[in-house]
Amino acid sequence: MTRTNRSLPPLRLGWTALAKSWLRKIDRLRRLAVRLERGAPLAAANQEPFSALVRSAGNLADLRPHLLVLVPWLPIGGAEVLLADILDSLKAEWRLSIVTTETGDQALAPAFAAITTEIYHLPDLLDRRHWFEFVAALMASRDSKAILSSGSRFLYKNLKRIKARFPAIRSYDILHNDAPKAHLASALRARLHIDRLIAVNERIGRSLTGGGARPGTVAVIPNGVDYEGVFNPHGMDRAAARQRFGIEEDTFVIGFVGRMSAEKRPLAFLTVAAPILATHPNARLVVLGDGPMAKAFGDAAEASGIADRLHHVPRLDRSAMPQFYASCSILVMSSLIEGTPLVMLEALAMGCPVASTDVGDAALIIREGINGFIVPVAVPEDLTPRIASLVDDTAALERMRAAARQSIIDTGRSVNAMLAAYRALMRPEFPARHRR
Repeated sequence: MTRTNRSLPPLRLGWTALAKSWLRKIDRLRRLAVRLERGAPLAAANQEPFSALVRSAGNLADLRPHLLVLVPWLPIGGAEVLLADILDSLKAEWRLSIVTTETGDQALAPAFAAITTEIYHLPDLLDRRHWFEFVAALMASRDSKAILSSGSRFLYKNLKRIKARFPAIRSYDILHNDAPKAHLASALRARLHIDRLIAVNERIGRSLTGGGARPGTVAVIPNGVDYEGVFNPHGMDRAAARQRFGIEEDTFVIGFVGRMSAEKRPLAFLTVAAPILATHPNARLVVLGDGPMAKAFGDAAEASGIADRLHHVPRLDRSAMPQFYASCSILVMSSLIEGTPLVMLEALAMGCPVASTDVGDAALIIREGINGFIVPVAVPEDLTPRIASLVDDTAALERMRAAARQSIIDTGRSVNAMLAAYRALMRPEFPARHRR
């Protein structure tokens, strides 16, 4: 005997109605994308996120080519600070739209908003299944000529589809490290569709070439800093800088700058620094950074008995970074993965020695015992006795400070040279006259 379930037909009808509703929405979005691509006007009553893609008359009069920028998010990190500098330099020749695809920290969004008003956080706008059509509609409505990406999983996954729909589009991708299981592998899988792979150092460039990147597609543009202007210790009041962070003048300050995340290893930093504080009463820690490991970091500091000698600043305005470095006696980088970290370049430019694990091209810039210290990634604690040797040796510390500043000048790691290289690489093929 078969039991009849009288609730089944209404349930089935409910799911059918829901499916039809979603299909109608998807079909409407696709039709809207086609209309945008053809330049058709949108109904004023349309409240879908796609309606934001309608260009104003003033925007239509701007004849600069359009560059779509794809990034995961906009936190305060080295890669994002670098990207902001690059986009600020490119905006004279390109119209810019930024699309982010990950939920999370967007603390640097105001800096990007000063560069372009077109910033779309897709997780706040649409269900993930509609992201590709939104990006395609954006590209069609703006007549995009190129894409610039930095660590975008969305780009790696969808670039083939994008190229199929927009065959003439050029794609540029910035690689910040060569960790095999990070973005390097994704970039190499998408290499047939990426026109230029931009490596921030020679090591990453070699990894791309060795991994099968097409000949002529790898460009190496080393990171640079403004060591003549912004990151220049001359005229900096170190006493005032230290006062800002509650540090007394005769204190030996061990600094850390980085996201509280596994790749930066903030707990390893405590492993390096805690023994120094245990034997040197005049030593203090100043830490800048926030992230998923912030609580674990605070708990570890409490457990080590050094929480009262730790000044932790979760976030700091970029304009105050020179003061931060000026307040430090030495900066520690305990990272597991890096490319060419901006914090290393900025600290050295400010005359702050750097003690680092051997990540990225740190060993090419840091000279052992001259402008800092460098140890294998597996043993960050080997930095402890090296740093401790400077605590009570003022003369040695001053020599190292002078060498730190000079090392950046000698390597020519200028932000102007870096930005000129990006402009040359990404210069539009047919620059248009435009009204500003």
